[in-house]
Amino acid sequence: MPAKARSDRRLPIWCSRLTLLAAALSSSPAWAAPVLEEVLVTAQKRSQSTQDIPVAVTGLGGDALDKLGFDNANDIGAQVPNMQVSGAYGEVQPIFAIRGVSMSDYSSNQASPIGVYVDEAYMGPTYSHGANFFDVERLEVLRGPQGTLYGKNTTGGAINIITRTPGFDGQGRNYIKGGIGNFNSHTLEGAAEAELIPGSLAARVSGSLKKHDGWMEIKGQNNNGAASDFRGGRLALNWLINDRWDAVLKLSSAKSDGTSTTPKGEGRTDVRGLDPNGTGFINYTGYDRPDSLGFHETEANESGDLTTHTDLGVLTVNYNADTYTLTSVTSYLDADYYQEQDTDGGPTGLLEIIWASDSQSYAQDLRFTSAFDGMFNIIAGLYYGYEELYMQNTYYIFRDLPDPRVLIAKPDTASDAPFLLDVGEIIHRMATEKESIAAYTQMRFDFTANFGMDIGLRYTEDTNTLPYLNLSRYTDGGTPVGTWVPGNSTGVDNGWLRIPLSVDAVLDVLGNPSSLAALLSAGYTHGPFTRASAPELEATEQEVTGKIGLDYRFNESWMAYTSISRGYRAGSFNGGVYYVERPLATAYAAPEYITAYEIGAKADLLDGQVRLNSAAFYYDYTDQQFINVVGISNFLENAGASSIAGIEAELWARLTERLTVQAGIGYLETEYSELSLANTETLGDPDDEVDLSGNELISAPKINFSLSVDYDLLITDSGYLSINGNTSYQDDQWFSAYNNKNGYGEIRQDAYWLLNGRLGWYSNDGSYSVSLWGKNLADKEYHVYALNLQASFGFDEYIAGEPRSYGLEATWNF
Repeated sequence: MPAKARSDRRLPIWCSRLTLLAAALSSSPAWAAPVLEEVLVTAQKRSQSTQDIPVAVTGLGGDALDKLGFDNANDIGAQVPNMQVSGAYGEVQPIFAIRGVSMSDYSSNQASPIGVYVDEAYMGPTYSHGANFFDVERLEVLRGPQGTLYGKNTTGGAINIITRTPGFDGQGRNYIKGGIGNFNSHTLEGAAEAELIPGSLAARVSGSLKKHDGWMEIKGQNNNGAASDFRGGRLALNWLINDRWDAVLKLSSAKSDGTSTTPKGEGRTDVRGLDPNGTGFINYTGYDRPDSLGFHETEANESGDLTTHTDLGVLTVNYNADTYTLTSVTSYLDADYYQEQDTDGGPTGLLEIIWASDSQSYAQDLRFTSAFDGMFNIIAGLYYGYEELYMQNTYYIFRDLPDPRVLIAKPDTASDAPFLLDVGEIIHRMATEKESIAAYTQMRFDFTANFGMDIGLRYTEDTNTLPYLNLSRYTDGGTPVGTWVPGNSTGVDNGWLRIPLSVDAVLDVLGNPSSLAALLSAGYTHGPFTRASAPELEATEQEVTGKIGLDYRFNESWMAYTSISRGYRAGSFNGGVYYVERPLATAYAAPEYITAYEIGAKADLLDGQVRLNSAAFYYDYTDQQFINVVGISNFLENAGASSIAGIEAELWARLTERLTVQAGIGYLETEYSELSLANTETLGDPDDEVDLSGNELISAPKINFSLSVDYDLLITDSGYLSINGNTSYQDDQWFSAYNNKNGYGEIRQDAYWLLNGRLGWYSNDGSYSVSLWGKNLADKEYHVYALNLQASFGFDEYIAGEPRSYGLEATWNF
């Protein structure tokens, strides 16, 4: 039978059943299927098999990514247990959640709790996370807090994207891959490498072009939402300086000129008694989303560009001694972001936002990695990182007048009406600086050939500075009106002071007209216009994190491990709108912490034909950071405490010469144990809070499942026809910490399945392949994000997931 290249496949189901299945299979002498390939990862800064390291890690090679149809970072979550990825802001800005630890803050100055690394370079801005997903050699997903070896402490995990490096053995992959698909999709990717100096200097050039017209139809406009126009390129140089020294330089540049994924606005203001001809629910400008609109259709009036530009340089230098290696990783990242979003998702001028950000960062990691004989080895290093970020967000509010019916449906909004008649626009300018210094070590003790221990320790000093902050009001035409930060001396952190409507209040105003003038001057109209900054704020955190782990190998097939680890995410300044200068205690969200307890097992069974990995874990989660929207104000806050418990399993099985199966399952139990937030239904009473203890965490479905099946339908002397079918399931999940309380019951997503497939012809010599592919073949309708904006705007915002897509792809390897 012709030899065929294979990537490993995984199939997790419940651990106990899988163990029984594996035991039964191992007792059968007739089993003769070929073995699974070994997967090497560098998750612990050494090249190791996934089956030899006592951590929960999923590794996917480039061939596996191609076979599963991975097109961008949003596709990762379908194959990793207890992981969710949403593309609410486009495919170049994926939002990751691992084991219930999620990124709920959409402000560009906030770092994700899931660290993303490209060739060991930390990618801070979330809008840079999707820029290097081409010519990928390997993808690694680590689950659990990373408080020892990684450049940035994270509470949720780490995603390592390792791009291809040119080699010297003539085995490097040179290829051209092109495709077409629906939504007028066109893709082209390619790479080639060569030795510039034989045996000493090799170079690789790669690039990617992706373009489609967008799948969110905007009625009455020529352009669709969620369109993509991506261009990326990379130059990689590999220099073997001498027998001891080597260096790799990778320079990447990527630009995306797409369009914003247009939201849908669902009115929640009940006017059924006032509008018998409509659905009976409007936003505050009176828009009533028609039932005739499809799931992927909107009537937005201001949806526009979504552009990102990312330049990345990474230089890795190694000195290779007989018993140790010294490594230097130097990186520089320049990334910017611009998005025009019609936040209200309707044709009226209620709420439109332009998000803009520009970031430059530098990082240096120096480490010592031993290769001693004997029981003891060590990794030790020093890390320095620095980032400057400038953000300018523009909010256009109530360009159209409020609908009078709102005053009848919600009488308490009458106190806002005088201000809503002439709001204009708000420009929020903010600069932040982040500096991180760390010393770390991870020590390995192999007490016996089967029993070992890891001890990790990291000391980190993070300094966050807010050197510039200004919030000012302009007319719709852009004329400056006034500034409240700096300058608001009222002490009221809101866009305006609500006019009290009680009888006593009215009598007070009649008797003292100056009190009304004081109220009016305390809102948007107060204060002279200035571009000056509020006073500079600075916060420094010094934290010790790390890990203690034990592992035991029962035999060549089975390994078990247990660990206690501690991770934290540095604090952050609030990137949302607010209206009064704040002291550090309220302008800055404190760090969040996770103490994780984990026990797991890894097994290669049936002489390598079946692979089983499983883990159970418990997180003690304190001070979780998340954005809380109250009216038109955004507050970056800390939850008091929460807990996460879960299990997960992965299984790969090469069942026959033709059939390979992979699956994964995860289960989560999450709960806020201490959390109180503002009651957004009673904004007139700022002291009214809701106890949310007992609610589930955001983006934490109880059950998630994935299954992938590869089967060779036809085998000939020249090639073979293979089919891949893969599906993923996500259980019910909430997009808000309020869950179903206080009008948030619709800010959720019901359980859903996604089904993908690929039918391909592959030549036996590996020179070419031709494939038909499809994603979301059942055309399932689901949301990836939702936000309650009822309090000040009368609607809920939803962002839809991608509909069915399909296409043809051809690859030539040379």
